[in-house]
Amino acid sequence: MTTLVKKAFLIILLVTGLIKTTGNAQALATLPENQLIFPSKTYTINFQWQGDSMQTEWEPHAALLLPVKLPNCPKQFYMQFDLGSPYSMFYSSKLKEVSTEFPHAIPLVDTATIMKNYTFTVGRMPVFAKEIQVRQMGGLKASRHAADEKTIIGTIGADFIDGRVMVIDYPKQEITSASELPANVLLTQLTDFIYMGRSVLLPATVRGKKTMLFFDTGSSAFELLTDKKTYSLLASPLGIPKQYQVKSWQNTLEAHTTATSDSLEMAFRHIPINRVTYIEGASNAQVQQMVQMGIGGMTGNKLFLNYRLLLDTKNKKFGILNSLKTRQVKKQIFIQQSLNNKP
Repeated sequence: MTTLVKKAFLIILLVTGLIKTTGNAQALATLPENQLIFPSKTYTINFQWQGDSMQTEWEPHAALLLPVKLPNCPKQFYMQFDLGSPYSMFYSSKLKEVSTEFPHAIPLVDTATIMKNYTFTVGRMPVFAKEIQVRQMGGLKASRHAADEKTIIGTIGADFIDGRVMVIDYPKQEITSASELPANVLLTQLTDFIYMGRSVLLPATVRGKKTMLFFDTGSSAFELLTDKKTYSLLASPLGIPKQYQVKSWQNTLEAHTTATSDSLEMAFRHIPINRVTYIEGASNAQVQQMVQMGIGGMTGNKLFLNYRLLLDTKNKKFGILNSLKTRQVKKQIFIQQSLNNKP
């Protein structure tokens, strides 16, 4: 029973919960105001991957971790970048461990409370939190290599991109946070997306059908989590389906995943899917709600591993761009081929 499968089912609940409120803008407006304040300067943050087990298989891209430093503390910490969460938070158990070793790093906190007027650093970018929640949450699984273990003290949520421009360069493992669009990005490369209640819904075409995909950086390993019908259409006849059992409350759920040679269209690109997944256990009513509202499922980081993903939540525009690293590799290959073809 993996944390990845648990998260996948929670995403289904989150998406169906979003559907119930998409027709009611007032309900979405009940989210508290963003409490994070950012500098106007542009910052680029190097991120790292955290692996996790999918039953007997190891998934190296299970979670995207951002480096974090706390005041008066020399130690390097990490927080998971999770757009499935509408706001950022610290984990109370981890903060207590930190306060024991570094008493001046954080104020004394209870198991569930709010820290006020607190500044921490993400990469080299200072972030001032007028308020930030402290929750009693379980952390990610440790790495299978003890030397690679990282101290994960919280979650960076969708408030981190709220009203800002974010570029995730997956091949270079960099996130750029800015207040305005980068000068080198052409408006013709961008298209509209839905940003409601700090949830990101990306328009896509799957098998000729237009749909919306919930984008969640906290569910890295899933390229496309969808309904059973779409799963069956996309499944490769040569693929070997795999199942994962998971308990949710009193119910036993089953995640089904298999290979696909299909692709989806998004932001003027055809993107290979490679693997498609559905979860058996969600009610037919939930699935039908998703279909009727034009929401075809969820996607995570893994779909975009060869690209730069740009999200402008201020203007509700996004784009899928070639990575600078990918372009450099292609240029080197082209130069090498040209030299090899010389007489």
